[in-house]
Amino acid sequence: MRTVAIDRDRCDGCGLCVSACHEGVIELANGKAVVSKPWLCDGIGDCLPTCPADAISFVESGMTVPIGLSADGPQWPVKLELVAERNPAFDGKDLLVAADCSAFKADVVGEYGGGALVIGCPKLSKVDEKKLASIISGNDVRSVTVVRMMVPCCSPLASKAEYAVRESGKDIPFRVVVLGRDGKPQ
Repeated sequence: MRTVAIDRDRCDGCGLCVSACHEGVIELANGKAVVSKPWLCDGIGDCLPTCPADAISFVESGMTVPIGLSADGPQWPVKLELVAERNPAFDGKDLLVAADCSAFKADVVGEYGGGALVIGCPKLSKVDEKKLASIISGNDVRSVTVVRMMVPCCSPLASKAEYAVRESGKDIPFRVVVLGRDGKPQ
């Protein structure tokens, strides 16, 4: 697992990395930045450019991830904008692409998920089909299932995911599940 590391000898305790870390991985302790929750690190590195002392780097860690964030369950993070394009959590898995509002309706992840999950909302945020294509092509994804609500604002999610599968160059199963307001497939 890739996570952030801080060189305590170089750290000047300015705290800029704490503010830049959106996941709450870094905090100040005894006047220095420390990695308090490495398992939450998304590997994007918003903290890196903020450090004037160049005390932050990424390392591969053999740590065990707490239950609920393991490869047996959904990876962390799940929001498409935050997911790393190359992520071992996707390897050998069926990818569930779920609309934000559907992912929490009924038991969507348990019923349709195959171990890997990304969520996005075509109405409220950008669903980047090129990034999704890169995720599919750069990982050992076995299939893609899109789960969306029956409302019109959700329909672009399916077409963007279908485009992503085509662009990935992979010949993998693709399906779309449309849920009604009761959470049941239509």
